[in-house]
Amino acid sequence: GVTVHLIPRRKQLLRHKRALLRLFLAHRPDVVHVHTTEWGALALTAAKRAGVACRVQHSHAARDEKNPFLKALYTLAFWCARRAATAYFACGKDAALTAFGKRAVASNAVTVLQNGIDVSAFAYHATLRAQTRAALGLDEQTVAVGMVARFSPQKNHVAALSIFRAYYDRNPNAVLLLIGEGRLRAATETLARSILPPQAVRFLGVRNDMPALYSAMDRFILPSRFEGLPITLIEAQTAGLTAVVADTVTREADFSGLVTFLSVADEAAWVKALEAPVPQNRTGYDALATEKGYRLADSAAALYRFYMKQK
Repeated sequence: GVTVHLIPRRKQLLRHKRALLRLFLAHRPDVVHVHTTEWGALALTAAKRAGVACRVQHSHAARDEKNPFLKALYTLAFWCARRAATAYFACGKDAALTAFGKRAVASNAVTVLQNGIDVSAFAYHATLRAQTRAALGLDEQTVAVGMVARFSPQKNHVAALSIFRAYYDRNPNAVLLLIGEGRLRAATETLARSILPPQAVRFLGVRNDMPALYSAMDRFILPSRFEGLPITLIEAQTAGLTAVVADTVTREADFSGLVTFLSVADEAAWVKALEAPVPQNRTGYDALATEKGYRLADSAAALYRFYMKQK
């Protein structure tokens, strides 16, 4: 029952902003909630001009930008968004610090709303594992390493392939499952064919059976260049998956003790971590996810209460 309004992309900057302004003037929303961390000022300034009383900037990315030019650019973008927003939200502390700064976090001006998931759906199921692995043609001796991410520079699939190649050289009975879509998929497929046998990497696209795929996996990797609090890592842990992720990922994402944080440059350490023993019992992590605040119904209820206050 949700209406989706399509507007020009940000590359068409003036048309994009005019479309947003027309949309807000036509519908007069009580709240405009913006989730594009770096580009939030575009929608927020349009909402302010349209007289929208509650304007939320929601940060989903934790950055530690090294390039001085980009650092200055992002600092300016975040400042503009803060000026146009009336409320600050973030998926975690690091994402809050990135977009809103230490002063806002210290003064409790930022609401941390955890990325909730359907914890019962993502719980590990042995039956689903067997069915899904059979459908993928994987026997129980095959180690399935999974990565769930859009094909973009941020997610760093080049590093994922390089790390997996080093692991595959020592463990040839392994397969890398890459799940997602994006503009870099074709280039990633070309790179995969050049460094690994065709049977070693599977490109599965966008799937509607993610809980089953997490159960089917044996390891999870995420070598991202930067992250806020990756929801795929929450899903993987809920399924009892051991995860090896880049040290750019916020430590607060590890609610289970199943996550190892490593420098992407240290491939030997990644191989060692992927070869380490994993828990034999993968059940019970859904209850732990609920306990740690990742239950979708709880996140939705908190957001609903906030929205209703604005009316």
